[in-house]
Amino acid sequence: MPYTAAIVKADDTPITKVNIIADGQEYEWVTSERTVGAALAEMGISLGPKDRVNYKLDEKLSAGMEIRVTRIVEKVVVQREPIKYATRTKFDPNGSGGRRILQAGKPGEKEVTYLVTYKDGVKANYKPISSKIISRPVDEIVGVSVLPRGRNLSSRAGVRSACLRMVATAYAPYACGGSRSGRAATGMCAGKGVVAVDPRVIRLGTRLYIEGYGYAVAGDVGSSIKGNRIDLGFDTYREAVRFGRRTVNVYILE
Repeated sequence: MPYTAAIVKADDTPITKVNIIADGQEYEWVTSERTVGAALAEMGISLGPKDRVNYKLDEKLSAGMEIRVTRIVEKVVVQREPIKYATRTKFDPNGSGGRRILQAGKPGEKEVTYLVTYKDGVKANYKPISSKIISRPVDEIVGVSVLPRGRNLSSRAGVRSACLRMVATAYAPYACGGSRSGRAATGMCAGKGVVAVDPRVIRLGTRLYIEGYGYAVAGDVGSSIKGNRIDLGFDTYREAVRFGRRTVNVYILE
């Protein structure tokens, strides 16, 4: 039940009855004080620097006014959290076809400092204010490979569904047409064995054999690679320049 207290004055000072809600309790309070702040002080309710009152402290009291005090407490909390690792795909020249994990991924760890705000004991806000990396994640590397070198291009080897005559140019990951990030459009590591195609002609992810170049995966695109153009990835600028521009047969492998 609400706690009721009355203040009786011998003179004719007007009194006001208000409701005060604070610290999980509700009170009916009869007072001769004139302002919200004075009534709270009279009742012995002190306010912390972050506490809130639904009225200004200098607001004049009126009958039936409901004064609510919200306690605000802020705490600094430090906790450790995992950092997700990324998965990267690269051409695997030593594979026997398909995909395999070349390097297992490992989550990292970071220490995050939060400012946690409680309202009347209930968590209301959770704000990160700083972060420190304890250990960095290790990327998972997935190798994508085609038929091993030396495998004959015969129908028994699983092979030729189409042969395209295409104009081939060359690029290196960090120069002469490369993205300079080391990554192809599909996320593969650019370089030897990853080629750029027009996806309308050759679907990304298709395994290829290119005469004069070898086995490859269609793993990249380029703004100038349209129609019967193909751009062959090399590991170095020198290799790309040496290849130059030529017309080649491109076999699409099943």
